[in-house]
Amino acid sequence: MIDPATDKQVARTHRRAAALIAALVFALMVSGAGSAFAQSGGIGSPGTTTTPTDPSTTTSPTTPAPDGTMIFPVSGPHTIGQGFGAARVGHTHQGQDIMAACGTPEVAVTRAKVKFVSFQKLAGNYVVIRNKALHQDYMYAHLAAPAPVVKGQVVQAGQQIGVVGQTGDATACHLHFELWLGKWYRGGHPVDPLPYLETYQGF
Repeated sequence: MIDPATDKQVARTHRRAAALIAALVFALMVSGAGSAFAQSGGIGSPGTTTTPTDPSTTTSPTTPAPDGTMIFPVSGPHTIGQGFGAARVGHTHQGQDIMAACGTPEVAVTRAKVKFVSFQKLAGNYVVIRNKALHQDYMYAHLAAPAPVVKGQVVQAGQQIGVVGQTGDATACHLHFELWLGKWYRGGHPVDPLPYLETYQGF
């Protein structure tokens, strides 16, 4: 007789294997051919913050999430790519890659304040938001265009703050998502976001 715990573990393994295969197929379709892995990692200390020239493009939440709800950062079909700790030249990957078609909406995972909206050679267009109550910062990289939010703005969980792109050092359309305990590059440290993402609504 099969132990129910073992049976569940086997089922979970099969689901993860199927998800991995689907992710690889999807990534190859999105990239057109060749490598579908993101090349970004830690992007270094933030430089001068820039903001969009037209703040009127700021989007509003289409479906406000209940207070305290954590929302998955990609609002559309997605797969999981390279994860935390993957080798990079001179450093390791500090986030989780979420593969999705370019143009897929990216949303705030929580009610938070916008801390940085900028561009960097490796990260491309990026935005960092902070949930002060949780002592967490969230960084979104490779946005197709500058985030339609401004520094200091408060965004709600589920509010669009960008779209999936391939800017910076990326070989496929995806979101490079980092979760920092404490402040991003200012005394905090990155952690593997996958266990958190797996609990977010919309995963």
